[in-house]
Amino acid sequence: MERPLMDLAYLERFCKGDRSRMERYVDMYLRGSPALYEDLKAGLANADGDGLARAAHSLRPQVNYMGATALFDRLSELEDMARSGGLTGCTEALNECLAMNERLMVELGAWMERVDLP
Repeated sequence: MERPLMDLAYLERFCKGDRSRMERYVDMYLRGSPALYEDLKAGLANADGDGLARAAHSLRPQVNYMGATALFDRLSELEDMARSGGLTGCTEALNECLAMNERLMVELGAWMERVDLP
């Protein structure tokens, strides 16, 4: 069994244990992050290193709130690669980020379902 990507301990501290506030942040990620991942894909498809770097940078705080440190680290690497001017290696890094995000979305969705239970 794979180790979970998320660790909501940071978000819980940030929200001072307020579960409804945590739910809002998770919901914002679930609804808002897909567009940013599309921006990542567009940046790579258009050979736009600056756009790719901006999208990776924009995602990092949100990923950090979800406690997904492995994804955060990979986004940081992707941002650095895109800023260095060469897109070599960005395809592999982006694909890894997309795969990790898919797992994170499932984990967050499952967490939201558990929170909603009476």
